[in-house]
Amino acid sequence: MYFNIDCPNRMKNSNNQNFTCKGINCAYALLDSDRFNIVNIFMLKDGRADKEKRLKSLVRHQVVFYLNKDQFFRKFSEGRSQGVVVEFHGRLFDNMLPDFKDSYDVCLLALDQIEDPQNFGQIIRTADCAGIDGIIVPQHNSAPITQTVLQVSQGAFVNMPIYQLTNLSQGIKELKNNDFWIIGVENSIDSKLWHEVDYSGKTVIVVGSEGKGIRQKTIKNCDFKATIPMKGKINSLNVSAAVSAILFERQRQLNKD
Repeated sequence: MYFNIDCPNRMKNSNNQNFTCKGINCAYALLDSDRFNIVNIFMLKDGRADKEKRLKSLVRHQVVFYLNKDQFFRKFSEGRSQGVVVEFHGRLFDNMLPDFKDSYDVCLLALDQIEDPQNFGQIIRTADCAGIDGIIVPQHNSAPITQTVLQVSQGAFVNMPIYQLTNLSQGIKELKNNDFWIIGVENSIDSKLWHEVDYSGKTVIVVGSEGKGIRQKTIKNCDFKATIPMKGKINSLNVSAAVSAILFERQRQLNKD
């Protein structure tokens, strides 16, 4: 269905919160998946997205509002959209971990008190690119899944399972009891160099915030600790950069085998 008129804001679904995601990558991710319900698609007439043949094919059975330049930028004045904005609703996370009993080479990433939405979004994107099987976050003292998080992830949230647990430490302990090795990324005297840690098998990689690191009650459940030494004058690595180094080291080890 196609419309060339400006669209009034629809009422939010009472059971699932409505979100919007801008950009061609986000649009492809959402339209290629059946995880979320597409509410509206807004396209800039004769814009970049409007010229994408595959995108035009994917939206042909959706509600699409074609807006002229004035209408589009009046409605979406902030953020780089590439001429397409998708409004959708659905559940962004689960509250229970699945059963990984019969799985091997499963890797989960646990975020202990990551409060910056930019870092959270980038970590989701990196985790998807590195083949991680899911992200675990605590319900409290953690960045909520906001529009910023979704936008920065560039659509990676669509394919990345996110588990929000009431008690992160308890969840990690349960995984440990189910044959997962727990690896904390922490600068301490008993930490191994990040490339000397074995990331094969069933593993949980735990990272904390730059300011606070991993909480003590969480670090107690770690079987190993990995560190990335700093060579510069600033002895601090952005958490999303640290995650990239660790996750792609794991990928290197798996590919090597």
